Amino acid sequence: MQVMLGIGLLLALPAWAEFEAVDRDGRIEIRDGEKLVFGWQVAPLDNPKGGEVFAASAFIHPLCTPSGFELTSIQPDDHLHHLGLWWPWKMLTVDGKKHITWEMQEKQGQHVAVAAKVVEKSADEVLIEATNRSLIGEAGVDRRPVLDEQVRLRFFRIGKDAYGLDIHITQQPVRGIDVTVTRYHYSGLSWRGASEWTKENSVMLTSAGLDRDHANGNPANWVTVEGTTPRGRATMLMMSAAAKDDGRAERLRVWDSKMHGGAPFVNFNPVMGDSIALKPEHKEVSDRHYRLVIADRSIAADEVDRLWGEWGGR
Repeated sequence: MQVMLGIGLLLALPAWAEFEAVDRDGRIEIRDGEKLVFGWQVAPLDNPKGGEVFAASAFIHPLCTPSGFELTSIQPDDHLHHLGLWWPWKMLTVDGKKHITWEMQEKQGQHVAVAAKVVEKSADEVLIEATNRSLIGEAGVDRRPVLDEQVRLRFFRIGKDAYGLDIHITQQPVRGIDVTVTRYHYSGLSWRGASEWTKENSVMLTSAGLDRDHANGNPANWVTVEGTTPRGRATMLMMSAAAKDDGRAERLRVWDSKMHGGAPFVNFNPVMGDSIALKPEHKEVSDRHYRLVIADRSIAADEVDRLWGEWGGR
């Protein structure tokens, strides 16, 4: 699998280092000076924990703050299929049969990368376009593609202490196949947070004013998780444009303080209530937009409300 880099014009050199984007061993990496701050996995994961069944792709890791604090973790011992920032559907229904594409170890299907390229780059911004695909069936036996996906990833600088990441996901069934995204309590865009964070040193807040013990199952425009770092504090802000796009916010699947010690897990889920056929008119599954802010500081709720209000979504 070849990863292509198309480099655009550079902006004037700012007070900080320029972004660099390189293909290293099947992963598009963004470096800020000497620091690796972003990785998009294109090739199957090499030597994964748990064996070849976990040779995953199409996920973001690492995702770091400007100081280098890593806000994603992959393959934690409690969930070897958790992969930083990733978004397979839990289940797809094809020809009346449900297929799990989230837990690859179930050997029913998988969401995989096909290709990726850097299409624009400046000192403070990198734009990546990626093609992914959902497959059903056991690898090497009867696996077939049923869902095609295009993704635009825009990684950009927000001052000296934060990065932004825009994610635009569009999906359609492979021609001639009817696909339904199956109702389940977790599915879609998900983040497995910093391995150092627990209920003891991190806090969660949603746009509805709910904490980690009360947020699960409720709709939200945004969610923040803030915790300690060796240099102070860091925040992961995740915003969903669903309420802007079709008037209905996605619902959250999060872990409370009793689950895995309060390890940070956040999932924006459009199919928590109902299954939805994957069709262009059903934009809640076929055309989704998210913005993340990755900061080396606290972000107060009123600032988040302002950021969400100013963001256009599409």
